[in-house]
Amino acid sequence: MFKKSQLKYYILLSLGIIVLINILANRFFLRLDFTEDQRYTLSETTKDVLEGITEPVTVTAYFSEGLQPQFDQLRNDFRDILSEYSSISGRQVVYEFVNPNEDQQMEQKAVEAGIQTVMIEAREKDQSITKKAYMGAVIQIGEESETIPFIQPGAQMEYALTTAIKKMTVPEKAAIGFISGHGEAGLQEMMQVTQGLDVLYVSEEVELSDSVNLSKYKTIAWINPQDTVPEEHLAIVDEYLAQGGNIFVSVNKVDAQLNQGIGFSKYTGLGKWLEKKGIKVEENFVMDVNCGSVNVQQRQGIFTVNRPINFPYLPILSNFAEHPITEGLGTMVLQFGSTVSFSGDSTQTYTPLVFTSEKSTTQPTPVYFNIERQWDENDFPMSKLPVAAMVETNKNKLVVVADGDLAINGSGQEMRQVQPDNANFVVNAIDFMSDDTGLIQLRSKQVKMRPLDQIDDADKQVLKWANFGLPILIILGIGIYRNQRRKLIRLKRKGESYV
Repeated sequence: MFKKSQLKYYILLSLGIIVLINILANRFFLRLDFTEDQRYTLSETTKDVLEGITEPVTVTAYFSEGLQPQFDQLRNDFRDILSEYSSISGRQVVYEFVNPNEDQQMEQKAVEAGIQTVMIEAREKDQSITKKAYMGAVIQIGEESETIPFIQPGAQMEYALTTAIKKMTVPEKAAIGFISGHGEAGLQEMMQVTQGLDVLYVSEEVELSDSVNLSKYKTIAWINPQDTVPEEHLAIVDEYLAQGGNIFVSVNKVDAQLNQGIGFSKYTGLGKWLEKKGIKVEENFVMDVNCGSVNVQQRQGIFTVNRPINFPYLPILSNFAEHPITEGLGTMVLQFGSTVSFSGDSTQTYTPLVFTSEKSTTQPTPVYFNIERQWDENDFPMSKLPVAAMVETNKNKLVVVADGDLAINGSGQEMRQVQPDNANFVVNAIDFMSDDTGLIQLRSKQVKMRPLDQIDDADKQVLKWANFGLPILIILGIGIYRNQRRKLIRLKRKGESYV
């Protein structure tokens, strides 16, 4: 037993230890991440950006409260990641959370800053109501600011925050040239690509002429030319490559007119030029059992309905080489693509980057599309056909993807969203060739979904009865064991009493 005087000292010591632990916990943030994809761990890129901050970064997080539990969790997750940013940056990142719904002036300030208004279904007093909510942030460094209109859950939080900070801390952005003048897609038609590049680069359209100076660009991009490219323009690009420049090419060697049901070869002169550089784009249509669909109009009585039909000429790709360009990519979709092959020599290093699935095939031009055809796996005897590749020399890099429409959003009423990883592939390739791979790891970082394995009905029945019966059997077994044990104890005591 402790004496009263000793007890007082032990209590004071315990309180001092608790206070010290709280001070240390408040000063040093520690979180262990046991997830396979490290979804809660900041990347080395983010840590490098934060450690390089030389002036305070202020983050104002506009989050509504009193919403559904998943949105409260989103706010907590965002607070946690900001706490990590603050700790790693040496308290250079400071933040505050504001509920715009509590104050009309604060709500107006959030809207003026570019925070997106979101309408969310909620329940109050057993009634379903629609609430106006805000889940965004404004990041400010000095006089500059960046807005995240809507906080994406999961790993996208880190990408949004880091890119916003890096965009304001890059002293001078390098220029990326996009060749124009031959019917290529303009910058306004590649919204997702230009947004991805905007963090580190300035995108510029450039026409090839005798007076053009391509040396200012570390990398140039040639996206989907429609017209024949003159030889003198190809010679200008040859000179640029000879001086150590790099080029990304997205090109169609085939095209299709679905309204006429025909696919055909397409000539721009770029195919022969690429073949001399080490990559041959074949004049074929690549097909895959994993594919997108097209809508076909059908009559049902007096009505006309659109019915989606699988169309193998729109392959869905998920096989990627282990390379910084494809790191973290999940799914790309081609629109009438072709295969590529190596046509260079021993002075070049050839790296296939993107492949079809294990069940794929090709068709040479011309192709006559049969929408009603019923495809089966026997129609796809080929495996892992390359559709994008890179050739490197000691001077330059050339990346080619055999689909000119890969990352084109279009314009006007024809504008569309492309598969996010289509745009990520283009931006990653330009980053890699420009010797800045820092954001590749973040841009393609995803929370991987791992659905449960499907089992047949017989196994389901076995598991169902096992889940139902095993607890009962275990309880009965424990009861029988305890009953027998008690009998043995009673018999033993009875025997001792008779000794």
